[in-house]
Amino acid sequence: MDLNLRGTSEGPAYLPTVATPIASSSHFEDEADVTQAVIIAAGNGSRLQGYRNNCPKPLIKVAGVPLLKRVILAAKRAGVKEFVIVLGYQAARIRKSINASKLGVKITWVRNVDWRKPNGLSVLKAEKFVRGRFYLFMADHVFDPKILERLKKSPLDKECGTLCVDYRLNRIPNLDDATKVRTKHGRLYDLGKSLTDFNAIDVGIFVCTPELFDALRVSHERNEYALSDGVRVLAREGKMRTFDIGEAYWQDVDTVPDVRLAERLLLRATRSSGDGIIAKLINRRISNPISRLLARTPVTPNQISFFNLLFSAFVAWLVSLGQPLTTALGGVLFQLVSILDGCDGEIAHIKLQDSKKGAFIDTLTDQLSYILFIIGVTLGAFHATQSQVVFYVTGAILVGLLIALNFGRLYVKRRGSASLRELDKGIASLNHDKQKAWYLRLFGSFHHFGRRDMFSFIAMILMLFGNIVFFYWLLMVVLVVISLGISLSSLAMLRKENTSTPLRRLFQRMFSRAAVPATLELETEK
Repeated sequence: MDLNLRGTSEGPAYLPTVATPIASSSHFEDEADVTQAVIIAAGNGSRLQGYRNNCPKPLIKVAGVPLLKRVILAAKRAGVKEFVIVLGYQAARIRKSINASKLGVKITWVRNVDWRKPNGLSVLKAEKFVRGRFYLFMADHVFDPKILERLKKSPLDKECGTLCVDYRLNRIPNLDDATKVRTKHGRLYDLGKSLTDFNAIDVGIFVCTPELFDALRVSHERNEYALSDGVRVLAREGKMRTFDIGEAYWQDVDTVPDVRLAERLLLRATRSSGDGIIAKLINRRISNPISRLLARTPVTPNQISFFNLLFSAFVAWLVSLGQPLTTALGGVLFQLVSILDGCDGEIAHIKLQDSKKGAFIDTLTDQLSYILFIIGVTLGAFHATQSQVVFYVTGAILVGLLIALNFGRLYVKRRGSASLRELDKGIASLNHDKQKAWYLRLFGSFHHFGRRDMFSFIAMILMLFGNIVFFYWLLMVVLVVISLGISLSSLAMLRKENTSTPLRRLFQRMFSRAAVPATLELETEK
């Protein structure tokens, strides 16, 4: 008798199969949003036997996250709410390690007692619990969640399933062991590990129709039991299309070197084209190894953000002493703060813990660390000069900076984000907008000098000379330029977004109508 593990992870361990078989494939409703997924996690991972105390393959951690949990979290981002997970080898141990309620999903556990046979049998075990179109994943694959985001936006053919493929054959580390694919004009024609005529590789991510189960039964009648055999049946009937994953990363984890390669891919993905030159050449090369170590600990991105804030407070105190040595040392540590600032985002990315709340905390702690640093420099200049003028100057400039940052926050909020990275992208785009005023384009060209990586690096170089007074006045001039640039740029972008706010209207009234033409004024917010 086949046994299955049903319900969420809080339910009984093993229950006999009592579910009623689903209707024929012709009676399934085609759903606009795919909210159900099947994950195959039945194999024993023979090439990883003995690794990490014989840990079952789905529970092997890559960058601190078990493989199976990583797939669940990635699919959850794409809107999947229900999972059917097929287990075999060490089923009870795997089930005990995955808590559905903590992950915020519903899990139906199904056991395949024939897990030693090809994986097509495991897929069939899920048939009774699937409704309509569903995702199909392999538990041992690490992949970029952006693949699913793009796949969701791709039109789905009612009659066809979809297989994600990778055309970058030169980037496949073990091509001989990969499942090859022959595709043409977005249609799948054939696949298999022994295929000789191929132009892509199977990524192991499917969007399936229930016809897959019928196709698997057809292939089983031919004594062909692999998932690829059933997919091949659909392909020959013209019922399989392909989806190019483009530059997204993925890795099939079968061996110990695969684990290490997957971790490198995850860390590499934290680097983006939007990184500044200092971030690319220096910061990421230091923060990535640190994040790789931190990923193996329970440390969360928010904890890193708060630690960095405390570290910034220490740096500010050091600089506030106003001595040449403490100024130089403070500059070096301020650069270190900038490097560590990247770790919270990197950990959030590789452990799939990023959220709007986390982005807000990161943004808030970053802004507070800047303010602490400015206060520290001001106190250092006061101790060096004994002049109270610096307090008045700093106070006025901080007010202007806070107003500017609030305009930036309004723009970021309007864009549906919680990170100032969105503001940085918007300001950078002004450089290429010929319809904008010359000063906006100019700030769009030079805004990267105010980014944290560049700002911290230049501050370190200047502070190494130990002259806190010179650095203070230079910093004040830079802050004035940054405040004006952010304010004017944010207002221009808010105008483009057709957004009006009380602060913006107040800012407009501070200038003559000649500066803000009536044709560009916005309707009052209701």
